[in-house]
Amino acid sequence: MPAILDARSVCLGFDRPVLGPLSLAIPQGTRWALTGPNGSGKSLLLKAVTGQARVHRGQLALAPRTRTSLLAQDHARPRLWPLSGADWLHAMGARPPQHQGIQRLLRQRLDQMSGGQWQLLRLAAALSSADTDPPEQRLILLDEPANHLDAAVRADAIELIAALPPGATLLMTSHDDEFLQALQLERHALAEYLDAG
Repeated sequence: MPAILDARSVCLGFDRPVLGPLSLAIPQGTRWALTGPNGSGKSLLLKAVTGQARVHRGQLALAPRTRTSLLAQDHARPRLWPLSGADWLHAMGARPPQHQGIQRLLRQRLDQMSGGQWQLLRLAAALSSADTDPPEQRLILLDEPANHLDAAVRADAIELIAALPPGATLLMTSHDDEFLQALQLERHALAEYLDAG
């Protein structure tokens, strides 16, 4: 299976390197859970893949025509005008999935959603972004998607993630063991990919 993401001895950070050297290759079509303690660099790796963090040394490459989408940990929502769930998905370039939990949020205003509903809508946008592209070209990055989910929407989130089409690649970080078990993802400790030396 070819790699959709290939990192070779990369050192990552912002103003200076804080993670690495790190080498890993993620096969196209796999579903990975990247594990490790807080501050170990999991979120930093996802940000580097999307260009929000800097590669100071080494090589970080995506397969040709790969389209990435990222659900970041930040939970801010626009409050300057009364957007609905449908407005926000449209602004994110995402088609609303035909899922009851999301369909119920389409007419609701963002500023009237619970924290869990807002997180579910953000998750739906990340999962359905670029869904017109072939699945094998899609790399979905989810940074702690179980954060902020209340019991009312947790099952919806699991259903949405599990419904990703075959061929799409998922790379997710999470400390929520029950959430990972429900999704049956391959678990990979980030520390295992740090270059010896």
